[in-house]
Amino acid sequence: MRLLAALLWFTALWEATGAISWLAFREVPAEAWNSTRLCRLSRQNHGFVKRQQKLCRRYRDVMRHVHTASHSSVDNCQRLFARHRWNCSSVTFAPSYSRDLTAGTREQAFVYANSAASLMHAVARACSAGTIFYCGCGRTPRRQPEGNFKWGGCGDNTKFGQRFARKFVDSPDRRKSKRKSREEKLRAKVNLHNNRAGSKAVQKSLTIQCKCHGVSGSCSIKTCWRALPSLLTIGERLQRKYRGAIEVSMRRVGSRLQMAPATTAMGRFSQEDLIYNAKSPDYCSRDESFGSLGTSGRQCNASSSAHDGCQSMCCGRPYNTFTVERIERCQCKYVWCCYVKCKTCRSWVDVHECT
Repeated sequence: MRLLAALLWFTALWEATGAISWLAFREVPAEAWNSTRLCRLSRQNHGFVKRQQKLCRRYRDVMRHVHTASHSSVDNCQRLFARHRWNCSSVTFAPSYSRDLTAGTREQAFVYANSAASLMHAVARACSAGTIFYCGCGRTPRRQPEGNFKWGGCGDNTKFGQRFARKFVDSPDRRKSKRKSREEKLRAKVNLHNNRAGSKAVQKSLTIQCKCHGVSGSCSIKTCWRALPSLLTIGERLQRKYRGAIEVSMRRVGSRLQMAPATTAMGRFSQEDLIYNAKSPDYCSRDESFGSLGTSGRQCNASSSAHDGCQSMCCGRPYNTFTVERIERCQCKYVWCCYVKCKTCRSWVDVHECT
């Protein structure tokens, strides 16, 4: 009985965390990504589901970019939320996440969207760089360019990037979305929606980049292509969606269960919005089971009224102020040839820390 209970508990935990467990792939040494054995052990060691394991074997030269995306997804999340109460620290627990990333919170919504966007971004850029056998440059726009330029160059292949990312990140939840349990259906549908929102953010972030051609640097001919900005720029777009995320629930419409806003006051949501189905705690107190480390000991900005301000970060608690010496390189000058010479500057600054 104990063995059966333990097995059921482990299965439930695995299914709850499986969708973004592939972020554990970041722990693989960079030189090991191309190993056949790595794909074979990916379910056991890196949280892959069966479908992801098959993709690993089929798209061997794409897996190095899955490895890159697992790193960039975590780094991007932690950089964007470094000065928030929830600082994305629990994303490093892959493949065994705490409840902030399994209960259906808005933090989970961001991590899903951000990881899908990171994978699509990495693969789309790799296609245009020529490092993936299965794809090449992005398709040239059909519409005629507006302005004094012509389409050319090698644009980022967001179409292939989106197609691969959707196959890979959707695999765990696609099966769960067809189950009978209302809770499982809702969680899976929310995850799939947020994956799609991450892909939409990448697609919407495409910009036009150009290169001039002509005698002596003149721009008599200008060639342009569609390219992606940095992942941080896309992450900032998703972070704005995170702040305006919409709570949803399953409602019966006729004979069918459908996902809809939890209250009519929230209005409708689009494919680009992030959605969640469970309220988040305030992350003020330590609760490791939920992924909340609390804010005691965190630094804050006494002059800010935003999320990094001491009033918000310390949750109304007092904070201590310390004066510390800061040593920086300053007054840097380029010396011919060929190095930069700097001075060492010392200053005293106040550092504020939540109690």
